[in-house]
Amino acid sequence: MTPDVSQPAGPPPRQTTAYLKKLFAEVGFTLDPRRGQNFLIDLNLIDVLEKAAAIRPDDVVMEVGTGTASLTERLARAAARVVTCEIDPRLAQLARDRLIDHASVTLVEGDVLAGKHRFAPAVLAALDVARAASPGGRFLLVANLPYCVATPVISNLLEQPRPFDVAVVTVQREMAERMTAAAGTGPYNALSVWVGAQCRGEIVRILPPSVFWPRPKVDSAIVRLDLEPSRRAAIADLGRFHRFVRDVFCHRRKLLRGVLLRMAGGKRTEAARAAVDAVYGTLGLGPDARAEDIAPDDFVRLEQVFAAAVGPG
Repeated sequence: MTPDVSQPAGPPPRQTTAYLKKLFAEVGFTLDPRRGQNFLIDLNLIDVLEKAAAIRPDDVVMEVGTGTASLTERLARAAARVVTCEIDPRLAQLARDRLIDHASVTLVEGDVLAGKHRFAPAVLAALDVARAASPGGRFLLVANLPYCVATPVISNLLEQPRPFDVAVVTVQREMAERMTAAAGTGPYNALSVWVGAQCRGEIVRILPPSVFWPRPKVDSAIVRLDLEPSRRAAIADLGRFHRFVRDVFCHRRKLLRGVLLRMAGGKRTEAARAAVDAVYGTLGLGPDARAEDIAPDDFVRLEQVFAAAVGPG
């Protein structure tokens, strides 16, 4: 789990390691190593996260990883509605106690995901209600995302009919670098294409392990993603495009021609060779082209030309 930004009910004493240990001892809470629960002890960074989100009064905000509800309280003060998800029932109870006076917050207890590629129905239902209550507002994802669900949460939201307008999230540094990577760089992968074809991204701040308790083993980062509707609209079929990108990047360092031939039906099929020749001719691809060298917008064109030549997959 990525570190959870949390602080006691306010106006609080400073959230130090000693304070958290005392708080958890009083309520009988012990850390669950399976969930990687880490709490921010440098509270200046929660200000960075909130400022980067630039929440408006009519916005609807989704949070994953409620923790002790420190960030949730701030979201509730700034936004029209907040839907927050917490998988640990012990933390969920702490959060409910803290949020008792915040009627605009809906806390969904349980896993945010019902599978790798699906959100839990209770989460989707809560989001529908929240967005209906503030139809003119933007939809934001502002969260300290658990490492284990960060990729599916971002990926699945971008495949929803109503994706986020802005996401400001704390994730593992490696993931932040992938989401914002340019073609031809080391971190560039399928996630880079999927996010980069729809969003403008930037890393806001790198967070070292020392600002959390317990300390994680890797750096984290705050990353901001801004949806660009015109670029998203250029993707003819979001689900088909997503599958295509994942399939191509299963062989990211192989020559693209061989990968496309396999996807089109095999090297020995005349129809497959003709289809891939048509793709290369239309897009002007060179013989040494590889997936890792193709920019997100060019990937959108590639998928559409391939689908037209081969047929939808």
